[in-house]
Amino acid sequence: MGKSWLVSVVCLGPLLVYSPASLRAEEIRPDWMTFDVQKQVVRLRMVGSADGSNGTMNFNGYGNGDMTVIVPFGWKVAVEFDNKGLGALPHSLAVINEVNPLPIEGGVPAFPRALTRSLIPGMMAGSTDSFEFVGNKEGRFLLFCGVTGHGVAGMWDYLLVSKEAKAPSVQVKAKK
Repeated sequence: MGKSWLVSVVCLGPLLVYSPASLRAEEIRPDWMTFDVQKQVVRLRMVGSADGSNGTMNFNGYGNGDMTVIVPFGWKVAVEFDNKGLGALPHSLAVINEVNPLPIEGGVPAFPRALTRSLIPGMMAGSTDSFEFVGNKEGRFLLFCGVTGHGVAGMWDYLLVSKEAKAPSVQVKAKK
């Protein structure tokens, strides 16, 4: 009896890590996310340095993992990236595996082609790029700015690919 209980706890552990309830977050319905359940496609308009939050190191106003974009397993993710950086501040975006410590620059895409052009030097303010990939690996990944020093300065958030999710959603950490 003791062993079966232990096995249950071990098996449930990873589920608790990725459980939306464990994030202590609130769900938002952003205008920058649209999706088609029938076609299993989610479209994300990601804005680098959307405002002055986190010293302009943010995606859509969130940084330091304060936002989690949840996508159902197997769905196509179409990303339109727009660098609204102040002045000449470059930014980029890549979906990378969750790693610790964070890379100083760059990052290896967790999915083929899941990155903007000019990952390390970044794209200048006013530039746009787009990419698509299929979320065919379950887990938690990072939306990461690959420009030298930006990711470690907090320009990162989460992408969760989940077999339990029925539709895409966005969760943000609750305000204290």
